[in-house]
Amino acid sequence: MLLTGMTAIKNILLLVTAFLLNGCVHLSKVAPDDRALFLPQQEVRDCQRARVVFPVGIYTPEIQSAHGVYYLAPTPILVEGVVIGGGYRGGVFIARDGRHAAWFGDARDDADERAGTLLGAMGAASPKLWFFSPQLPVQAAER
Repeated sequence: MLLTGMTAIKNILLLVTAFLLNGCVHLSKVAPDDRALFLPQQEVRDCQRARVVFPVGIYTPEIQSAHGVYYLAPTPILVEGVVIGGGYRGGVFIARDGRHAAWFGDARDDADERAGTLLGAMGAASPKLWFFSPQLPVQAAER
C-alpha cells in the first residue's frame, strides 16, 4: 500500500520529532556521593589500537549505570593512532570493580540499558569503552 504525499510527510515529521525529543531527555542517574574527580596532569594511555590523551582538569560525574560511573572530561579527549583520530566528547569510566576505561559516545545508552537515541538503537551512539592499565591518578575534586 502506497502512502499519499501528505501522510508520508506527517509520518516523517512525527519520526523526526520523536527522534529529537528522545535525544533531549536528560538522565540524572548519578549518586549523590559520586564526587567530581581531578586529574592533575595530562595522561596518555594505550587503549585498543589507539592512544588516548586525557586532559588535565575536573571530570564531572555524567551518568551512573549498574556497571560503573561515567565521568565527563573537561575538554574533548584526544585519540591518536587511528584513521579517524581527533577530539571526542567522553572521559573516564570507573567500573564497579575499579578498572578504568576511556569512554566515547552516549553514556545514557548504558545507564538506561536501552538506546537513548535512534543512533544508539543502531549502535552508533552507544558508549564505547576502552579499558586500560595503569589506572589514571585521579583524586577527589575539592568542593
